[in-house]
Amino acid sequence: MQPDTNGHRRDPDVTPSRSVASGAIRGGIRGRAGRVVTGATVTVIDPSGRQAARSIAHQDGTFVAHVPAGDHYVLVVSAAGHEPSAVPVTVGTTPIDVDVVLTSLAALTGTVLTTTGEAVGAATVAIADHTGEVTATAITDAAGRWEAAGVTTGTYTVIVTAAGCDPVAETATVRGTTGTTVDVVLHTAADLGGVVFDGVGTDRGAGPGTAVAHSQVALLNDDGEMAASTLTDESGRYLFANLAAGDYTVIANGYAPVADSIIIEAGRVVTHDFVLGARGQA
Repeated sequence: MQPDTNGHRRDPDVTPSRSVASGAIRGGIRGRAGRVVTGATVTVIDPSGRQAARSIAHQDGTFVAHVPAGDHYVLVVSAAGHEPSAVPVTVGTTPIDVDVVLTSLAALTGTVLTTTGEAVGAATVAIADHTGEVTATAITDAAGRWEAAGVTTGTYTVIVTAAGCDPVAETATVRGTTGTTVDVVLHTAADLGGVVFDGVGTDRGAGPGTAVAHSQVALLNDDGEMAASTLTDESGRYLFANLAAGDYTVIANGYAPVADSIIIEAGRVVTHDFVLGARGQA
């Protein structure tokens, strides 16, 4: 027989999973739906507020805590993903049986997809509370699904990051033990990079020339506004990462500046090399 609430049990048909001596507290731990709660921690507090005993529940949800007989105690049970429970007990010379029912905490769940409906696997989902502290994290599976269990009532920020995608932050509100679903759509980002050459020798068929270090490369959006700017490295390479899809104009400055129009598609890595005019040429 399983009771509906926390309390003492003196059912003669109940057989404990372990034989115990007198002066002990024993029982079972379950959730509201009657499911066994495994791995719960059981702590017994004496009248002075000190720990009198501590044990870990067995796989079948049963536990035993040995304490001196003839005193009043508080039995505290805690388990991951559940609200802790405190039950007053009085221990005599024979074992006392106590059933403990834990209330499950809520869970945040959801799915991460791209704008084209493709699942995003291996995305990182961080759950931050109202102070900005990250209280839980999860990784999406191959179907883009994720879950963060053991969330208390409150408002949270769900931050999703994934390789090749722009990060997204969503607000989620959790009330009581009701789960909350947060589905997130990520916009895939594109990269644009390449090498800037000086163009020396191109008229003689000698290739694009020598790579130009520290050349400024500017990126203009479709409205002609400056979207980004960078300098080439020692090898003449430049990179614009995490670009939104759209039409861009790229200008490489050097001996004679060169401007090219480039169409960036979401999720693609675009390589575009520049060959500048020779030194002194307009």
